[in-house]
Amino acid sequence: MMGDRGWMYHRLDDNGCYTDEFKIGVESFLDYAFSQSNPEFCCRNRIKCPCSKCMNQEWHRRVTVQCHLTKWGFMNGYIVWLAHGEQPLRRRQRHQLGESSSATPFVMEDQCNDPIRGMVMDANLHGMEYNMNEQASDEPIFEEAMGDAKEFFDLLQAADTPLYDGCDDGDTVLKWVSHFLNAKTLYNMSVANWDYMLKCTRRWMKPEDRDRIPKDFYSAKKMMRRFSLGYKKYDVCVNNCFLYYGEYENKNYIACPICGEPRYKQGHVQQNQHIPRKTLWYLPITPRLKRLYMCRKTAEHMIWHLNCGGVSEKIMHPAGAEAWKHFDRTYPDFASDPRNVRLGLCTDGFTPFGHTSAPYSCWPVFVTVYNLPPAMCMKPESIFLSLIIQGPQSPGKNIDVMLRPLIDELKELWYNGVKTYDSFRHEHFIMRAALMWTITDFPGYGMVSGWSTHGRLSCPYCQENSKAFHLPNGRKISFFDCHRQFLPPDHPFRRNRSEFTKGHVENRAPPERLSGDDMLRQIQQLPDILFGKPSQRQVIEGFGHWHNWVKRSIFWELPYWSTNLIRHNLDVMHCEKFFFDNIFYTVMDDPLTKDNLKARMDMELYCNRPSLCIPETGSNAGKKPNATYVLNREQRKFVCQWLKNLRFPDGFTSNISRCVNMQEVKVSGMKSHDCHIFMQSLIPIAFRDFLPKQVWEALTEISEFFRALCSPTIRVTDMEIWQGKIVETICQLERIFPPSFFDSMEHLAIHLPYEAKVGGPVQFRWMYPFERLMHGLKSFVKNKARPEGSICENYIMSEISYFISLYFQGEVETRGDRIPRNLVGLGPSVNNGLSIFNNTGKPIGSLQQQRVLTMEERNAAMYYVLMNCPELKGWIEVFEEEECQNMSPQQIQMKRSNCLAAWFQKSVLHDEFEGIDEHLICLAHGPSWMVSCYKGFWVNGFRFHTTSYGRNKRTMNSGVCITGTTGTESDLDFYGLLQEVIELQYVGCRHRQTVVLFKCDWYEIPPARGIVVDRKHRLVDINPNRKLRTYEPFILASQAKQVYYTPYPSHNSNRKGWLAALKCRAKSIIEMPDEQEDQHDEPEPIFQDDDPLPPQPTETDLIFYQPIQHTDGTVSAINVEYEDVNDDREIEAEDEEEEEFEDYSTSEEDNIEYISESDSSD
Repeated sequence: MMGDRGWMYHRLDDNGCYTDEFKIGVESFLDYAFSQSNPEFCCRNRIKCPCSKCMNQEWHRRVTVQCHLTKWGFMNGYIVWLAHGEQPLRRRQRHQLGESSSATPFVMEDQCNDPIRGMVMDANLHGMEYNMNEQASDEPIFEEAMGDAKEFFDLLQAADTPLYDGCDDGDTVLKWVSHFLNAKTLYNMSVANWDYMLKCTRRWMKPEDRDRIPKDFYSAKKMMRRFSLGYKKYDVCVNNCFLYYGEYENKNYIACPICGEPRYKQGHVQQNQHIPRKTLWYLPITPRLKRLYMCRKTAEHMIWHLNCGGVSEKIMHPAGAEAWKHFDRTYPDFASDPRNVRLGLCTDGFTPFGHTSAPYSCWPVFVTVYNLPPAMCMKPESIFLSLIIQGPQSPGKNIDVMLRPLIDELKELWYNGVKTYDSFRHEHFIMRAALMWTITDFPGYGMVSGWSTHGRLSCPYCQENSKAFHLPNGRKISFFDCHRQFLPPDHPFRRNRSEFTKGHVENRAPPERLSGDDMLRQIQQLPDILFGKPSQRQVIEGFGHWHNWVKRSIFWELPYWSTNLIRHNLDVMHCEKFFFDNIFYTVMDDPLTKDNLKARMDMELYCNRPSLCIPETGSNAGKKPNATYVLNREQRKFVCQWLKNLRFPDGFTSNISRCVNMQEVKVSGMKSHDCHIFMQSLIPIAFRDFLPKQVWEALTEISEFFRALCSPTIRVTDMEIWQGKIVETICQLERIFPPSFFDSMEHLAIHLPYEAKVGGPVQFRWMYPFERLMHGLKSFVKNKARPEGSICENYIMSEISYFISLYFQGEVETRGDRIPRNLVGLGPSVNNGLSIFNNTGKPIGSLQQQRVLTMEERNAAMYYVLMNCPELKGWIEVFEEEECQNMSPQQIQMKRSNCLAAWFQKSVLHDEFEGIDEHLICLAHGPSWMVSCYKGFWVNGFRFHTTSYGRNKRTMNSGVCITGTTGTESDLDFYGLLQEVIELQYVGCRHRQTVVLFKCDWYEIPPARGIVVDRKHRLVDINPNRKLRTYEPFILASQAKQVYYTPYPSHNSNRKGWLAALKCRAKSIIEMPDEQEDQHDEPEPIFQDDDPLPPQPTETDLIFYQPIQHTDGTVSAINVEYEDVNDDREIEAEDEEEEEFEDYSTSEEDNIEYISESDSSD
């Protein structure tokens, strides 16, 4: 290539004709540009056009680029073809250049695959220009670059400058600074700590190399400023009634035009600038959305939602739900480009100083992007901090004042969009964005929606049709007996006069759900109100009587807001938390109970329950009688002791035992996630032996409801069934608990299935990810005098750190590739031949021991490996054709178990089949007698411990469950305990092959023994004294799921020695739905914590089954009997001895039978 580029700006001669050198130069430029193999520079026979009109912003073919350059010439200053694959000249190479003409000569290099340079380019810096010295010189020099151009070239120079002389290739200054900044944000280092580490590093470097790296954090921050997306600060009236925004941003406005309060602090001036009394920090979302497309690491995932809807009945992302599809149908122009962005907004307050300090409430506003796949969508890196509202008080309904910049930006993104570069498709497009809904807790719901969530009309769905009333003694709002109107017209509960409101028959139809247009008409009739202090005195006529509107929400300014099916989400996290609190504290008779003296007085007014009324005379006068739904002190001790000893799998929940106070016999301090686990898994077990059947079943159905609602994948048909079933369950609770029990949280539960059906899984619409993100923001507060500013500055640095960390993933730990808890393992090996050798997972700890297999162990392991190798399916079919003619399934099973391994070895090693792969030969030889044993194993997102290793730990990681087929329509789960982790070694190939097996003790399940499954409530009870009699201990490690076992808190002799089995779901693994599964009706599985739970029929069935040898990669079973609970027939044991079963059930309808510990020994 020519070093002289003067021809680029010598297009015409004195006569106005094109010069020959310009024509030749254009052809050489085009040849060079179209020879690039990197799609960043040449994609689909198109390059960026460097003409003075396109300015490297448009992609065109060769003929078009040539025409543009001939007509308009090159863009100014484009000497180094950065956007077409060249690198800039390094200053240390300038002395090697020869004489130059009027243009500066450069050494041209092909663009290397340098991730750090790619990071600079992805930050949209490659379009920067610089000027050259037009005068000829023996030593070429640059004109001094100014402003953004100087920052750009400083970054490029840092990307090319080695950290020190003689360092490895690629170890540049920019890479070193990026790693150090990543460490600061990853481990939340203070500035002083970071500066000290930097000072130590500079001290160890040679004196001539020290000036290459920044000398302190301020210098590094200044160096990386080009990667920052920035923020703005707006002054706010101290009373939250006015925002100095737009034309009022001018400093000439020194007082609030509404309340007259001064804008600035009196007598406080810093650096000749006035100090505002209150500030709003605003981080624009447009550059952050643009970066998602400009960064090659994320751009390809932004259109994942395009194929999410499909025809599958399962919904695992909002893109597959009705709200998304309805928006697409309403605005087809927006839906025509899948790169247009769907957003969600969340806000909540938190105390940045902890609960022990003075009250202070900081309110961040987050925006999350729903275009991304589930594994990325709700991660902290995909949630943008947009606003920080300064405390110390909550903004209340004045939050609309603070939301003004964000709403204006959303309207601009809807109407006009913004030109964005898509680095995945290598083209520009107009990106638009739409806000789908907001996510808040229930008080925050009132702040953002304008519908007050206090008082009798607090329900935003029922509105003025709410039947809630005020309790005269409890002085609170009760939603008691507000739910029978949602039942079918012929439901017997509607005519029940004695168990609900006494003497009342419910004939009203359920209130209609208002559409967006109906809501808009209501909004348009509301008067304008002033925010701030004046708003406290403004009450809209009819408030609390026929409406609960306190303002016209600013979100109604969005032109599409009225067409959204869901505008504001009911937060499932808080609904579940407060629902659980009411249940648990009432049943445990805690001081926070909803069943106090005043509650009994109100119950006497509205309910016909004379046995629970407070007696006025006698020895118990003034004392509330014992209720069947309340545990006595001895029973509460059993529950507390059970919680104290309860062990969960690692990472499943926090240590709930720390919340137990045995002296006071109470449980307190459980966090929201603890309540989430207790509500969905432990309520049916904790109270099963203490509460009457009617009470226990109602509480268990609530547990099932929230378990189904919180499933990662849901079905519309299931949510429609739950829509009706939850109403009936709430009515069941109304027959049991007093009116004070039913506050707004119990009532809102009947509206949650509708939102799940329309909006999709609750994981995308609840507060958990935002609450965790606020916990991270709290750690950003280093300057307690300025918490909001400290949060903003540290958040900007975390954004920079995450962006740059995307470009050196795999080298060090970063926020982007940080491995979730227990998601540790080795990927599939390369060229292992057979899938059975592609081990996943990783052993825990070092090698524990090596031992020799017994003959029985080796035969069982070899047979199981053969049966679970998919490549041997054809061989097994040949074996059955040759050796298993006219045999029953049981005989075939026995024949395979005894003869398959020997037949396979003979067939392979004696060349009965031609063209046999070496891996099959290796498999036919069988495993080595010597095996390696480990104390634990990470696999499938679980941490497994052997029973001996985990016996004295606070966690329970030895439970193993595997799903198998029965030969019928349904799948069954088999339960056991992990005894050994064994690594088999196969020799005979070029590479040593291994297979990891779990050796387990499986619980035996002969008819009427071992495992009892309550199909109605999905409960699995296991007798640990009955083990599988046949010797088949092995499963593949990759097949294992985790389960934990817990005894019941009572000492009921009928359930003594039995364990409840509860399955776990790996939090770090998101399973994509299989479209083939939805082509037929799925069988009803037993209790699965990781699967959706469809509503069950009202009749309770028992499943008695027995596992047999595992086949075709799964577990199989035969001789499965389904026995109705009302069937009183006797079941014979395998030893032909009849045993008596003790019936401990509380009703003739639920006749589940167990074997006591004394009867279970054989």
